[in-house]
Amino acid sequence: MSIKLTQSQVMLHQMVTDFADKEVKPLDMLIDKQRDFPKKLWDDLVNTGFLGLVLPEEYGGAGFDTIASSQTIYDLASRNASVAFTLEGHYKTVDQVLKYATPALKETYLPQANHRIFGFASTEPQGGSNVMGHTAKAVKEGNKWILNGNKTMITNGGLAQVYCVLLKTAPMELSCFLVDEDMNGFKHGKREEFIGMNGTPVGEIFLEDVVVSEEHLLGKIGQGVEIGDNAHYDARILMGAIAAGITQHALTIAVDYAKKREAIDTPIIQLHSIQTKITEIAIAKENTQLLYQEAAKLKEAGKSYAKVATMAKSYGSRAAVTAADHALQVLGAYGYSKEYPVEHLIRDARALQLAEGSLEKMMIEIAKEVVNEGEE
Repeated sequence: MSIKLTQSQVMLHQMVTDFADKEVKPLDMLIDKQRDFPKKLWDDLVNTGFLGLVLPEEYGGAGFDTIASSQTIYDLASRNASVAFTLEGHYKTVDQVLKYATPALKETYLPQANHRIFGFASTEPQGGSNVMGHTAKAVKEGNKWILNGNKTMITNGGLAQVYCVLLKTAPMELSCFLVDEDMNGFKHGKREEFIGMNGTPVGEIFLEDVVVSEEHLLGKIGQGVEIGDNAHYDARILMGAIAAGITQHALTIAVDYAKKREAIDTPIIQLHSIQTKITEIAIAKENTQLLYQEAAKLKEAGKSYAKVATMAKSYGSRAAVTAADHALQVLGAYGYSKEYPVEHLIRDARALQLAEGSLEKMMIEIAKEVVNEGEE
């Protein structure tokens, strides 16, 4: 660990690891198989205060920073990535409400974030990263806004009850609005049948003449791209933590198996080929941790963290897939069996190369940052 945790962060870390070992780890394979969290686990997550972890105390939260939230995401992901992924989608959205909402909107909705899931809705069926190609729109009538359109590929889509939604307010202008599922004209759509991260729903929403007041506008008119970018960068820190957690999960499984499995009366942990794979997994985990922790430190220091957060997500997602594959090879045919958790780690890790921007998009963004730094 490259960061020194405060006393309260150490206590949180211990609480999270105890909870994860007792309540999450035993359900790892069940969550993947059933494609959902058991209700008791969900109730325990809410009652233990996980949803309000990043909320200021004035809104009923615990008031922890990004260093603590990313550590929490890592601790959970090393037992089950879907649980961490669901909280990541919630935390990044709550962050945008904290940054951009009016005081009145904060007073109304942030206390609810302690028990209601929040989601960020940007992607549309006809376009992903090219947000100016989107068609969902908001039209002002008097002192109200009328919202129409379809958003898809939303982390926590269908589970979330409150959404930050990017909408066109002019042909080349995006703005962000907070929308509640209880509003007239709001509808949930289908859930995607993805191959991994099975505990976390990814779905769509429909807005049909949803009416909201000026208070539901986040930031200013035309600030949607900035808010969307901020949501991405905040999420990528936590994505790095998820990737590191998956890699640690793979490492734990590989080491435990290699200690017990024998070849001609010798534990395979003593074989050079096995040691090499375990070493590669361990190095990948440490590198990913260093990246997401550095991004978290930069964010808390008020410095630019976009590049390092994107590196954490880019490097970490590739490292996690490779680490899970190494673990599969250590287990041999058992690693390829659905009776063991390694195969779902590969499927879970692969999602990280798509969520919050494709791997190819990450490479372009990092390259631009590096070139711009060289020209300064």
